[in-house]
Amino acid sequence: MLIDERKQEILSITSERTYISVEELAKLVYASPATIRRDLADLANAGLIKRVRGGASVLAPNTGEVSTLIRRKTNVLEKKRIAQSALKYFHEGESYFFDSSTTVGQVIPLLKHFTDITVITNGFDNATSLSNFVNFSSYMAPGIISSNVCSAVGPDTVQFVSRFYVDAFFFSCRGFSLEAGPNEGTIEQQRVKAAMASRARKLVCLVDHTKFNRTLLSSDCAIADIDVLITDKEPSEDYKEALLRANVELIVAD
Repeated sequence: MLIDERKQEILSITSERTYISVEELAKLVYASPATIRRDLADLANAGLIKRVRGGASVLAPNTGEVSTLIRRKTNVLEKKRIAQSALKYFHEGESYFFDSSTTVGQVIPLLKHFTDITVITNGFDNATSLSNFVNFSSYMAPGIISSNVCSAVGPDTVQFVSRFYVDAFFFSCRGFSLEAGPNEGTIEQQRVKAAMASRARKLVCLVDHTKFNRTLLSSDCAIADIDVLITDKEPSEDYKEALLRANVELIVAD
């Protein structure tokens, strides 16, 4: 199914809400309720949203987690721009942690010319993408299957990543706020990311503009722990000041 501009906008809006009504969606995308209902039916049939009486939802209850299927199809162009800006932080002879995010996943095709790097990930989709490359080493962390976000989590995952020291950790997040920094909807995801962050010399956070001003269950790390933050739109002055105080390099992707 090709997702047209209106349906793409609906997906982007619903990815940030536990529930949204047909009437509210109609106002936000300037369409009639009947048109919205047809769009929601198409998206539900494609497995991209869950129809709820009077509206729709894509979020797992109480976690703020959005399925990988939806995340693959939202803000794709923004994620590609962010990934392109991240490429300059890769160098031959280095090693990296990748989380399971689709934003980091956009970096992987850009690495095809590297021959002497090592990548460790807990993301199934990212591991599959890495398997297409035969020129450098990559590892998939074991663990409990977190099907909604297509990743490995749990004590075995944490123990595995704790065996490595890497040059940089490339990661995204479900939310980013002044209070909590980069944050997640589940403690399981947070524990894996915290373990990766603790074993990396540099932290590179790739976060599109829709994640700002969102605080979920648990924090990945403090803003001051981040070395580089790459986003697709200029953040507000409050964020720029906080990043400057924390000595975080801010990059706004072209």
